[in-house]
Amino acid sequence: MQRGIIIRRMELSDLDGVYNLERKLFPNPWPKSFFETDLKSKNSIGFVAEYEGSIIGYSMASYDDGKFHITNIAVDREFQRQGIASKLMHILEDLALGRGCYYAYLEVRIDNSAAINLYRSLGYEIAYKRNNYYIDGDDAYVMEKELK
Repeated sequence: MQRGIIIRRMELSDLDGVYNLERKLFPNPWPKSFFETDLKSKNSIGFVAEYEGSIIGYSMASYDDGKFHITNIAVDREFQRQGIASKLMHILEDLALGRGCYYAYLEVRIDNSAAINLYRSLGYEIAYKRNNYYIDGDDAYVMEKELK
């Protein structure tokens, strides 16, 4: 990971930067209210990767009943392939274990091979396909991992 990149907990004051990055990276971005609602939930957590005062990545997850749902993760294109997404995932997984969660899962577009390969490299496996998962009608793979 490049020097000068800081990973810290997401705060409400980060939402404009997070949402701007979300809109930059995804054709059908989450509404800003989704981030805000999740961040305010007692069963959710978010982290941001920051470089020179700008949000360059983020991750969010929720947990309940021993299950850890990674709901969103993104890294700005110019900072991809530097280990930032892996670091964000490891931080989430460590937190999950600390909260008694031993099972993690996420959804990923079936045509997002870069993300699928990243998750596979971190030990996630495709469990099944969820049809019409995304608002634009695209399907998702549900990928899962037993945390240790």
